[in-house]
Amino acid sequence: MTRNSRFKASLILISFLIASFIPVSCQKDDNPNPDPNDQTDPLAAIKSYTYALMNDIYYWYKDVPKNINAKPIKTVQAYFDTLLVAQDRWSWMMTGQEYLNSEAGVSESYGISLGQPIDHYNDYGVRVRYVHPNTPMSENNVKRGYQLTHLNGTAVSTLISNGTFNSVYGQKTNQFTFKKHDGQSYTFTATARVINTRSYLAKMVFTAQDEPGLPHNVGYFNYLSFKATMLNDIDEAMAMFKAANIKELILDLRYNGGGDSRATSLLANYIAPLSADNKLLARREHNDRYRSWDFDSETQTVVKRIAGSLDLNRVYILTTKGSASASEVLLNGLKPLMSVVHIGSTTYGKPNGMYVLPYPEGNYTSPQYVFLPICFFSVNSVGYGHYLDGLIPDHYRPDDLYHDFGLEDDWIKATLQYVKTGTFPALPPKPQTAFPAAEGMKLKVEEESADWGVYKATTPAK
Repeated sequence: MTRNSRFKASLILISFLIASFIPVSCQKDDNPNPDPNDQTDPLAAIKSYTYALMNDIYYWYKDVPKNINAKPIKTVQAYFDTLLVAQDRWSWMMTGQEYLNSEAGVSESYGISLGQPIDHYNDYGVRVRYVHPNTPMSENNVKRGYQLTHLNGTAVSTLISNGTFNSVYGQKTNQFTFKKHDGQSYTFTATARVINTRSYLAKMVFTAQDEPGLPHNVGYFNYLSFKATMLNDIDEAMAMFKAANIKELILDLRYNGGGDSRATSLLANYIAPLSADNKLLARREHNDRYRSWDFDSETQTVVKRIAGSLDLNRVYILTTKGSASASEVLLNGLKPLMSVVHIGSTTYGKPNGMYVLPYPEGNYTSPQYVFLPICFFSVNSVGYGHYLDGLIPDHYRPDDLYHDFGLEDDWIKATLQYVKTGTFPALPPKPQTAFPAAEGMKLKVEEESADWGVYKATTPAK
């Protein structure tokens, strides 16, 4: 049976379980299931479906509110939100088109991510965190580390302080002024458009020619999103590292909010050493209705080394608060299996995952809505998980937003020094030109959105 057919079979199982559950819930006067045939409520059918899945496969199903009057609630999102328990800061939903676009890496934007080097540097200047290729910004030669100083001739600091930065930046066309690494400024006009993003930002091999004293070749892979539709990105990067005979790998997950478990598994199969072959990377823990799934072969991620697997002495994993879900599962899973040095700042703290549940049920090609409720927690081979406050690094370093990815980036320089000497350099100095803090000057970054962090998986076939 193929993976897709197993997935479809599992969805039939969930359909049966949910359908079987509905009559039981309707027997209780204090637990009303929305009537799917209520002609006076155009959302009755989808509300009924939502209620059923949240009272069944949702990790906290026992605590879902049972006294919600669904009929007056005007949107699916609002009804879904009423069913979430207080401790759940992770479950979310989206329209079907939003989900399909996210899977394909399609969005309309200028093609950059912005941030501020506040941590350690105390700099509230707005800088480029990364640039997607083949986008309006890459076509204007914008690089990571460039400072955005003006929009349409108005200072960015003014826009932030008066609360208009997001609305202005969100316009389809803007005039941008950036200050480059060398301090020179340049201005251009760009129009946002639909872009197609890749799952990674950079892949490099560092040799003794690049970094004198390096004892062997070191790979660098900046992986941005665990996309099951772009597994070839992983294959191609690992083939490059294999050909270069790297012995250590820098896996940069600093902005990686997670993604699909299939990409997580493939990356682990390439990275984990021979001693980890056939050993557990991660296991899912479900609610008591699905406890039997906890030890199913399809809910356990086991390392299966493949042709082209690397032979590494050590892996360095770089994280920030933006590293979530699948990124944390991989980091947590590899720690007991090999030598891992965790560098950066504490991760997001999303030790759980979701099954993708579309509406209409089973329709993954053209869904109207897609629900991603938390359905399980993930633990590693020694049973460690539930890291609600994130995973703490072995060595703290602040994200360097002043340089592009490469030998000038502080994290890469520091890691290569550790490869050579076994010690990290001192933290970098704070810039003399830092934009000072002021009330309301902090911008919201992607990982501060309500739906950040994804570790989604297929349900096991039975």
